[in-house]
Amino acid sequence: MGIPVTQWSGALLAEHVQAKGIDVSARTVSRILHDAALQPHRQKMWLTSHDDEFREKRDDVLRLYYEAPRDHHVICLDEKTGMQALERRHPDIAMRSGQPVRREFEYIRHGTLCLMGGYNVRERKLFGFVSDNHDTETFVELLDLADACHPEGRGHFICDNLFAHNTDDVLDWLEAHPRWTLHFTPKHASWLNQIECAFSIIGRHVLSRGSFTSLDDLHERVLRYMLWFNEQPTPPFKWSYRPKSWSRTMPN
Repeated sequence: MGIPVTQWSGALLAEHVQAKGIDVSARTVSRILHDAALQPHRQKMWLTSHDDEFREKRDDVLRLYYEAPRDHHVICLDEKTGMQALERRHPDIAMRSGQPVRREFEYIRHGTLCLMGGYNVRERKLFGFVSDNHDTETFVELLDLADACHPEGRGHFICDNLFAHNTDDVLDWLEAHPRWTLHFTPKHASWLNQIECAFSIIGRHVLSRGSFTSLDDLHERVLRYMLWFNEQPTPPFKWSYRPKSWSRTMPN
């Protein structure tokens, strides 16, 4: 029957091999794995997209990043849902030499909010607002804000396939604002939307170790961070992904 585990280590493999009558130490097994560049304790995940138009949508978004005219706005839009206002019951104990910050495990829940966010790819600027929900009406409000933040010139919106992004209200808005074009990432390919990078940064810098006394506290601190983010002299994200199927003649 073997050992009933799904995650192997050098020690477990050695135990299994020894049970088969082979005299080998755990150290030897680990060395063999190392020399063969095998890491049974690790795994990587992937998500298969079943979008029949995957390649077309992917290339449409990537060519915006690389080839859109310089005077066009390239704006990524999305919702960061489920931001929790968690308050630790006791303050953190500050780190000191040889000891990291210590945090109270128990917390108080004050509810959740949604960040309706936009990210200007070329200017590295965040904008948006915090909401209790993320329906079509709220998404149209985000389109209005994007339009107000970029009052001149043509522009492109990049978003995922959430139902609220492709309703009659959204189509009516686009018809009334013909200088903007909407582009969708393929299904299960939100990683192509650069605002996901910005949301990840907000999660690490604000949410993961924050203690929020109320929803208003969470709201204020997220927006304050976005303002601070926009003031930093950091260059835009360096987007380098190019599919192998693209011609070698593509510009660098």
